[in-house]
Amino acid sequence: MSKFNEDELHPPNWMDDKFFTEVLMKCEKSDQVLVKEVKISPASAQGDHYASIMFRAAVTYDTEKSKGNSKSLIIKTMPELDGHKKDLLGESYIFETEISMYLETIPKIEAELRAIGDKTVLGPEVLYYSLKPRKIIIFEDLCQKGYEVLRDRHCNMEEVKVAFLKLSKLHAASYKLAAEGDTSVTAYKEGMLAFKGIEEMPYMTSGMLNFIDKLETIDEFKKYVPKLREIQKDILKRSINSMKISQQNESKGIFVLCHGDFHRKNMMFKHNSSGKVEDLLLLDFQICYYGPAVLDVLYGMYMLVDDNMRTNCYDELIHYYSSNFIETLKKLKFQGEIPKISDFFIEILQHRHWELFLMSTFLPIWNAFAPGDLNPEDMMTSNEARRSTYENDNFINEVRRRLPKMLHRGYLE
Repeated sequence: MSKFNEDELHPPNWMDDKFFTEVLMKCEKSDQVLVKEVKISPASAQGDHYASIMFRAAVTYDTEKSKGNSKSLIIKTMPELDGHKKDLLGESYIFETEISMYLETIPKIEAELRAIGDKTVLGPEVLYYSLKPRKIIIFEDLCQKGYEVLRDRHCNMEEVKVAFLKLSKLHAASYKLAAEGDTSVTAYKEGMLAFKGIEEMPYMTSGMLNFIDKLETIDEFKKYVPKLREIQKDILKRSINSMKISQQNESKGIFVLCHGDFHRKNMMFKHNSSGKVEDLLLLDFQICYYGPAVLDVLYGMYMLVDDNMRTNCYDELIHYYSSNFIETLKKLKFQGEIPKISDFFIEILQHRHWELFLMSTFLPIWNAFAPGDLNPEDMMTSNEARRSTYENDNFINEVRRRLPKMLHRGYLE
């Protein structure tokens, strides 16, 4: 049985018949809507997300034209319970970012793809939104269309490739638009590492220290500790600077509109009767930012791909993403210089501190967070809870495989 986030167990008082009447009047383009019944439940399970609260509302209603209508709505809003989540997100622009993405930027990117006959749809339809008196976005319920979040298992190779293919198209179209001076893709600056006080946030600062502490207890890893202690001193700052590099105009690179949180809980898959993927839609465009494409790709390599694929298919998946990025640019008749596959691998090395940060800080927690084994609030506020995630045998075995490769590639310099 799924566990739910505590702040999604009880809907806020403002989610009443008056609110749903206003929403449905806009959805139906009708001045006469009579709400008959509303059933509200959590729309996500513990571990699905953190930067919002989400509800599913099954609404039955009448309009002047028809009786007995029903609609399932996914309602996304800001947390209202006092706590770390509310404090962290209270001054952020995540809802402004997501609304702008859905209403302006995504339609432009999809229009670029439509122009070459590509019918790719990036995300769900927005039915309603508001910023005042409270921040709200309401989406179509993709479950009604046969889409699902993969909660109980990792993605298989087909699903991973479908996800990276969609990411490559998002990136390539945004790369073209940015080169043409379109500010609808370059204006986003509020990435994950742009939250106020992020450099002092224990969740972000404790990861590498916990990682090093764990390595010191295992003889075969002790030789890596001195190098990692040097890297630990500025790894978060360097990761933050990676996301800001496109704003500094200090170097050339493959800059795109990054999704920012590219993991399997932020996508919904639709499979046919034989289990083959028919489609995938991306969710949660709240922390998109304009920055190096490989930051998104590396994030996916640790938060979407499982440990076996990271070990055995790392280069293959980078090649798959980058070759589709290049192919999409060619189809878009991009007039500038098109990156080479080798350019992506070069940039991965340039941003190696980001990959180290992901492995040392995000991966162990994600291994516990994704299946719902770790309460999100504990993850953010308790270092004891975070330290416990480093005891995972699968994580240790992956470190055993990856650290030598990182050493040999120069990651630890």
